[in-house]
Amino acid sequence: MSQPARMTRRTFFRGAAVILGGVALAPAIAACTTSDQPEPRGYDGDPRPLPIPPLYEGEMDGDRRVFALTTRAGQAEILPGVTTPTWGFNGDVLGPTLRVRRGEDVRVDITNELDEMTTIHWHGMKLPAWADGGPHSPIEPGATWSPEWTVDQPAATLWYHPHPHEKTALHCYRGLAGMLLVDDEVTDRLDLPAEYGVDDIPVVITDATFHDDGRLDEEIDPTLGLLGDTPLVNGITNASFAATTRRVRLRLLNGASMRFHHLQRADARPFHVISSDSGLLPAPQEVDSVLLSPAERVDILVDLAPGEETILESVPLDNNFGIPAGENVTDFGFGDSFTLLTVTGPGDNAPEPSAVPTTLDPNAEATPDVGSAVRREFALNTFRINDQLMDMNRVDVTIDHRDPEVWVVTNENSDWPHNFHIHNARFKVLSLDGTDVTEVLTTGWKDTVALPPNSTVELAVEFGWHPDPAVPYMFHCHMLLHEDEGMMGQFVIVEPGQEAALEPMSGRSH
Repeated sequence: MSQPARMTRRTFFRGAAVILGGVALAPAIAACTTSDQPEPRGYDGDPRPLPIPPLYEGEMDGDRRVFALTTRAGQAEILPGVTTPTWGFNGDVLGPTLRVRRGEDVRVDITNELDEMTTIHWHGMKLPAWADGGPHSPIEPGATWSPEWTVDQPAATLWYHPHPHEKTALHCYRGLAGMLLVDDEVTDRLDLPAEYGVDDIPVVITDATFHDDGRLDEEIDPTLGLLGDTPLVNGITNASFAATTRRVRLRLLNGASMRFHHLQRADARPFHVISSDSGLLPAPQEVDSVLLSPAERVDILVDLAPGEETILESVPLDNNFGIPAGENVTDFGFGDSFTLLTVTGPGDNAPEPSAVPTTLDPNAEATPDVGSAVRREFALNTFRINDQLMDMNRVDVTIDHRDPEVWVVTNENSDWPHNFHIHNARFKVLSLDGTDVTEVLTTGWKDTVALPPNSTVELAVEFGWHPDPAVPYMFHCHMLLHEDEGMMGQFVIVEPGQEAALEPMSGRSH
């Protein structure tokens, strides 16, 4: 068995590096792409203040924390001076940042004021299948869905987004997405930036293509889906953040439907990664870039000198993610360049930051013992998994035990990227073979992993134990065109010896 690609200054987060270096910038920061790509719109003027999604901690109903979300149509100024029809949660675009604690009982009342059915999935959360918000939990127009669960996992930066069968990409593209933060006693003890919107900053990266009148171009390309030509951060173009502290924590979410982002600081200065998808790392890792495929997350610490400007940008991958060159090969955007976010340091009186903690979560160090674990294999090819398209009436995997499993996932395509997400689970990457791409994020507990062409990844997977033979969880590629076209499967968790008894589209609340 080969060793996983390790996190190093040069490889761990190479694909999605945060550009927050100390380079003085011109007043107007222009996003740019490779010469054969359309010029992004909305980057030809002064940067605009970064919108901070409102922090929403819910209301206490006895011992239960209760949230109320409404999906609705609205209008947003994504491009400066232009009104774009959008969708959002409790607002015009995107949604509030929900905050919960480990051990809490939670309920979310979601009312659908859209004119079509949607669903809402809690990405990265371990919870009962009926509350997971996959395609079997429709919320019809005018209806309210109220999932309940107990938060039982370490602190992490999670998110929530729609998951309707065959329409996930379009619903996300229109603006339905929000962060979901989990806190615990480990984070309480750490000296990390923790004041939301001040030094603890959500950074939701998406993209879009616009018609001349500012409407979203919703034409779905049969190969590239809704791959946008204009990057957005927290729902706008050309965003800037004026820091009041010498250190900021950026919670980076690649919420794009198809685009990978190779993030770094504009001057290539390093930063510290402190968490990946499913929680804190054992210790901070100093890197100079990071690669995020759709749905992956990292939290990073960026130190700032007083008054300096530093830039987060998305830069080309020299290896094109292992996709060969050629006239008949699809351009998935791995050669594109974008300016995403300008950060300005505080005034001269801001105190210097303390030393970065040397230890974060020691419990995150261990890898599950999978010496005698059940092994399963999944082959991804175009829009199929194991040569099958998604079928809402078929159970692909039945898990009847509490022990971890080994899932071996292969990208059989020679010229297409994929990634792989598992609901109600977290995993450690045991190995990555069949590729020379070193930028794949493999360190820490994860729920989504990128797969270059011809590569195979071996995962040690832990599942939340919520037996239910009737309602399935999903596993799928999180490049949303691929998911919508059929690259998704279903699994149920049942008591030992029990069999699946699927109730498709049950929509039940308990």
